[in-house]
Amino acid sequence: MKIHNQIHVVGSYELGLSDAWDCHIYALDCGDGIALIDAGGGRDYSIQRIEQNLRDDGFDPAQIKHVLLTHWHKDHAGGAHIWQQKYGATVWLNEIETPLLEGKDQRFRGAVPECNVDRILHDGDEFTLGNLHFKTIQVPSHSDGICAFLLDLDEQGQRYRALFSGDIVFANGLYGLINYHGSSMESYRKHLHKLGGLNIDGFYPGHLMFSIYGGQRHIDVALQRVNGPFMPPSIGQSGITYLIPDDY
Repeated sequence: MKIHNQIHVVGSYELGLSDAWDCHIYALDCGDGIALIDAGGGRDYSIQRIEQNLRDDGFDPAQIKHVLLTHWHKDHAGGAHIWQQKYGATVWLNEIETPLLEGKDQRFRGAVPECNVDRILHDGDEFTLGNLHFKTIQVPSHSDGICAFLLDLDEQGQRYRALFSGDIVFANGLYGLINYHGSSMESYRKHLHKLGGLNIDGFYPGHLMFSIYGGQRHIDVALQRVNGPFMPPSIGQSGITYLIPDDY
């Protein structure tokens, strides 16, 4: 499903595009191939639907060259090994969570299908894939090493700035704080400021609503809450979370 120039959504349980273990999976047209932002959960139905959605948008799944993982959780990284093995895609992940995805951290071995990481990312890293230029912004918060990816597109001489925020922050300033290893309000207080002042147009989180324009307002609401006296609303709170798969 094309949502903006060079940006497509090809997987998502909430949008009815793929499997129950899938976050929003974005496909970016790099000109010489496809970069996926996150990989989905990796179950058979997930892979089949993502491949078909790519075909429906005029792409050959064999064009998948890169998988940029915002973080290591199953709904985002569970399918990484399949895209790597099936199409030779390069898998990118932050340095903090690479041992978790590769199964080298024994505490969480088995929590997500293991996958070798080809490119290790650090805060502030910039890289170019085809005609797309990215900047890595590491914001420990929802998980220990979670990263957002900032992308600037040139649209007929006008800049369009997109942020793929993973599970750091969602629409209307909703936090990604959950009751799981690495998720910490203290980390939000220390690091969320990195997303301030970016003046983003497109806001593309890992779940719930995305915004094609005016995206910075969602970040700004979250920033207003970070130093307040009360716990901010979070995706992990009853009534505003997304549906949990039956086999959680």
